[in-house]
Amino acid sequence: MSYFLRKCYIFIIFIFCTFNVNAEEVNTNAVKSEVVAQPGSVAANDDVFSVWSSEAELGFVKTTGNTETESLNFKFAIDNKHKDWEHSLKFETSRNSDATGTTAEKYLLFLKSQYALSKLSYLFGRIQYEDDRFSGYNYQASEVFGYGRKLVNRDSLKINTEGGVGVRQNDFENGQRTSENILVFSGDIDWKINPFVNLTEVLTIEAGEERTISKSVTSLKNKINSSLSSKITYTVKHSSEVPVGTEKTDTELAVTLVYAFK
Repeated sequence: MSYFLRKCYIFIIFIFCTFNVNAEEVNTNAVKSEVVAQPGSVAANDDVFSVWSSEAELGFVKTTGNTETESLNFKFAIDNKHKDWEHSLKFETSRNSDATGTTAEKYLLFLKSQYALSKLSYLFGRIQYEDDRFSGYNYQASEVFGYGRKLVNRDSLKINTEGGVGVRQNDFENGQRTSENILVFSGDIDWKINPFVNLTEVLTIEAGEERTISKSVTSLKNKINSSLSSKITYTVKHSSEVPVGTEKTDTELAVTLVYAFK
């Protein structure tokens, strides 16, 4: 599948999943009834309200003098909850450069929808597209369907685990294209240490016929005010097999500011 067709495919799926508003949401007898609210205000009106949340994350570092470098990290996330459905869209990009030119450039698009089977279990489907300009690939993409369970679901601590099956496509810079079946296992921890500090860990393992990709993302967020937070994120990604001339393990340490839209 071409790069353009894949972008169209992801966009169409996003539009369908995010805006699947049921006809019963429309109350013709109501006068200007609200359809967007804060999460804490919809417990008694879950059949009516659709809860939206979003945040943007930005980090930029520039040095001059003896060493000239630039580093840019940008992330944007949108989440929507309605009845038994939950949808999320994430976009990430990062770029590093020095006096010799660009040394790293990455783009990631992630879309996930899940349907609650009960208070603790759910089915999910996700699509991921990754373009790493210095990895030996033009792009890597995957589509996964699976089952998830909430092991701990408290206000201060949440632990989830997921397992699924899917397909991964690899487009190499040398023109070669491959497709492989994958098994996906993941777990995430969200620990609210206190009202101002939040620690998260997300571990994902994609085991395929050609290679296994493991990724760990550890984040510590410190709330500055109701909308603004500072965040430190450490990411480790390891591939069991990589194109010639590239490393198997990538690490990234990012310090960013996060703005939550209300």
